[in-house]
Amino acid sequence: MATMRYQGWLTWVTLALATVFVPMAVDTKPAPIDFSNQVEQALTLVNPSLKSTKQTQKKETSANETPIESIVQGQTLSRTYYYQFAADVPTSVQTVFERAVRIYNQTGLVKLVAGTATEKQNSVTFFTYAKQMSSENQSLIESGHGGPKIIQQTGWGAYTANHARAGLNVYYPQSSIKLSVAVHELGHAVGLDHSSSRLSVMYPVDQGVSSLSQGDLNALKTIYGEATN
Repeated sequence: MATMRYQGWLTWVTLALATVFVPMAVDTKPAPIDFSNQVEQALTLVNPSLKSTKQTQKKETSANETPIESIVQGQTLSRTYYYQFAADVPTSVQTVFERAVRIYNQTGLVKLVAGTATEKQNSVTFFTYAKQMSSENQSLIESGHGGPKIIQQTGWGAYTANHARAGLNVYYPQSSIKLSVAVHELGHAVGLDHSSSRLSVMYPVDQGVSSLSQGDLNALKTIYGEATN
């Protein structure tokens, strides 16, 4: 009986949110699987003090901190990226991505340059795609998709490079061909993950924010070092 009451409550909440937020432009980047809870439970059996230490560390983490993509964490990357557009990208999308590029370049933390990268250099490819949401999910609009791809070679001539991509879903042009969405997807490309802060351009629901928050800047500094200008 308790389960049925919970399901009924959840249904009403879902319907209420769909009514308030129809439609929402969201970034549907899949969340990574997190085994940390299982690991913590196993370690706590051996050393109970580990749990209290982890809880303290969580309290010290700022709510406005912007996470870093897991595959970028701990990598040593050049701050310079060479970007190019896929062949079918319309002018309207190119324009909005160029504006996003300028926003990141103004930070001095990354340097995005038009051109073709070598295998050993960082690159960003801007693209478009058309994805219609299913009839069951019409309240949510996927506005774009982006992310890093780390390429590494060890041994002689070792290097680490990010061959990233950032794209807009042009099936919904009014919701996706926007500066805020372009800045968000480019953020994924250079290593920023989704943030729980509404001040961040990496908040997963588009709010029209195109200015990098302090949390966004701090995350970029962690990846690329201090600004050069």
